[in-house]
Amino acid sequence: MKHWTKSRTEVIEILKELQEDGYTHVVRDKDKPFLICFSQKPKRYRDTEMWGYVNPDESGVLMAHPIKNEDITEIQYNNRSATLISDFIDSDNFTN
Repeated sequence: MKHWTKSRTEVIEILKELQEDGYTHVVRDKDKPFLICFSQKPKRYRDTEMWGYVNPDESGVLMAHPIKNEDITEIQYNNRSATLISDFIDSDNFTN
């Protein structure tokens, strides 16, 4: 599957769709051009510098969903916790 870089506007629309499908959080791995969406709050693993599910086999967990994007800089690896998709969409609607 080929990933095409999505604009901020395209990402917002994708996040809205993913939210309807059950995804709740969005993060970015360190120095990567991808946002990653999770259906449960992910954990930041400092040893691998990536985010992931604490228990990927738990009931209701959806496969992590990547979105190639480089212009959403407020979601980054160094954030203390994962960003709620609903909060990000609301804050983006407020600023735009």
